[in-house]
Amino acid sequence: MKKIIEKRNLEYIISLFISIFASLLIGALIMMANGRSPLVGYGALIKGGFGSKYNIATTFAKTVPLVLTGLATAISFRSGISNIGGEGQLYLGAFAAAYVGITFTGIPGSIGIVLAILAGAFIGGVYAFFPALLKVKYKVDEVITTIMLNTVATLFTGYLVNYPFATTKGKMGGTEIIAEQFQLSRLVRLSTLNTSIFYMGIIAIVMYYLMEKTSFGYDCKMVGQNSLFGRYGGIKDKKQMVIAMVISGALCGIAGVFEVIGVHYRFLQHISPGYAFDGMLIALIVRNNPIGVVIMSIFFGALKTGSISMENATGIPSELVLVIQSIIILFIAGEAGFKNIYKNWRLKKVGRVGEKNV
Repeated sequence: MKKIIEKRNLEYIISLFISIFASLLIGALIMMANGRSPLVGYGALIKGGFGSKYNIATTFAKTVPLVLTGLATAISFRSGISNIGGEGQLYLGAFAAAYVGITFTGIPGSIGIVLAILAGAFIGGVYAFFPALLKVKYKVDEVITTIMLNTVATLFTGYLVNYPFATTKGKMGGTEIIAEQFQLSRLVRLSTLNTSIFYMGIIAIVMYYLMEKTSFGYDCKMVGQNSLFGRYGGIKDKKQMVIAMVISGALCGIAGVFEVIGVHYRFLQHISPGYAFDGMLIALIVRNNPIGVVIMSIFFGALKTGSISMENATGIPSELVLVIQSIIILFIAGEAGFKNIYKNWRLKKVGRVGEKNV
C-alpha cells in the first residue's frame, strides 16, 4: 500500500512539473507572438524574483500570506469541508489586529503582538465557525455561505475604516497607524519583509505536524475521503469538520494580522489583492500537502514579484503571470483526463505493433 501511495505521489509530482513546463512554454509562445524574446522575458522574471537581496526579500514577503491561506485551505479541504471565505476572514483578522494596535497602546510590544495575533485568529475562527455549523447541522452548502460572507466582511470593514475608525490624516480608507511597539521589524531595507516570516515558519511546522503526524490529521484525511467510513470507524466526522474549519479561519485571520502589523502598519480598505484565493489555488495544485503549499507559495511569490520587473524591463505585461498560473491549474485539473488519453494512445500503439508482428 505504501509503495502504491509513493508511486501515485511521484506520478503527481511529475505531472505538476510537466504542467509548469507546459505553462511556461505557452507563455513563451505568447511572448513570441507579440514580438518579444522569451529568454529576455523569463530572464527578467527570474531576476525580478531572485536577482538581488531586495527582490528575494520581496518574494518572501509575498510568500507569507500565501502560505497561511494555503494551509488554511489545505486543512479544510482535506477534512471534506470547503472554506471559500478566507478573504473575509483575512479582512476581519486584519481589522482586529488594527483595533488592538490603536486601542491598547499602553501595553508592551511583545504582549501586544501576541494579543493582535490571538485577536485575529479568534475573529477569523469565529467567522468560519458559523458556516461550518450550518453545514453540519442543517446541511447548508458551505461554499455558498462562505462566498457570501466574504462580501459581508469586506463591506463591513470598509464601512468601519471610512467612518467610525477612519484616519484623521486624509481620506485614504484606512485606520490610524498602530502603536510603534506593535510594528514588526523589517528585515531588509526598503522591502516589506518582516519578522512575520518567522511566525509563519513556526505555524507551517505546527500545521505539518498536525496534518501529517497526529491522529487528528489522520481523522481529517479519513473524513475528507469518506465521511461515512470515518463515522463507522469511530470518528466524529461533523466535529472534525467544524474544528478544521475553525482552524482554517484562524489561519486566514492571522494572515490578515501580519499584513497589518508587519506590512502596512494600519488596516486598509483594500488590504488584500486576493491572497486567500491565491492560497486556495496553491492548496488545490499541491493536493493539500503542507510542504507543497510552502514550496508552491514561494513559486507564486516569485512570479508576482518577478512579473513587475519583467514588465518594467521588457514591456511584457505582468498579466502574463496570471495566464501562466491559469494554465498550470488547467493542466492539474485535467490530469486524470490527460492520463487516460495517454494510456489509450499507448494501448492503441501497442495493439498496432502487435498486429504488425502477427
